[in-house]
Amino acid sequence: MVQIAGNYKLDKNENLSVYLKSLGVPEELAQKAETPGLTLEVVVEGNKYSFKSSSKINLEFTLDEEFEEPFAVAGIVLKSIAKLNGNKITVTSKTDDGRTGTRTYEFTDSGLTLTLTSKDITAKRYYSRT
Repeated sequence: MVQIAGNYKLDKNENLSVYLKSLGVPEELAQKAETPGLTLEVVVEGNKYSFKSSSKINLEFTLDEEFEEPFAVAGIVLKSIAKLNGNKITVTSKTDDGRTGTRTYEFTDSGLTLTLTSKDITAKRYYSRT
């Protein structure tokens, strides 16, 4: 099995600003998110996971338990649940008004690919392991 815990560096994005704007993120912030070089630290302690980003957007959860996460740039709070399937963690989120989305973190020996999907819009972020 691929090791999930580790440090990662963002190499490139695909369709990220379009995806973020579709969620209500202002143009300026969506463009800022496109900047490569951000770092991500993933810590695993049993079923508890922590994703700490150099952009100060952090995510902490326990597998298979619902958790709330603020999505401040869009002014909403998400109700989410994370599931592990092999080398993939899929986080399914919904808003109070019924919108849904998924984030799939696919880990490999060389890095991770984050696939973000909401409605019919998909974005990808590619990270290398450091």
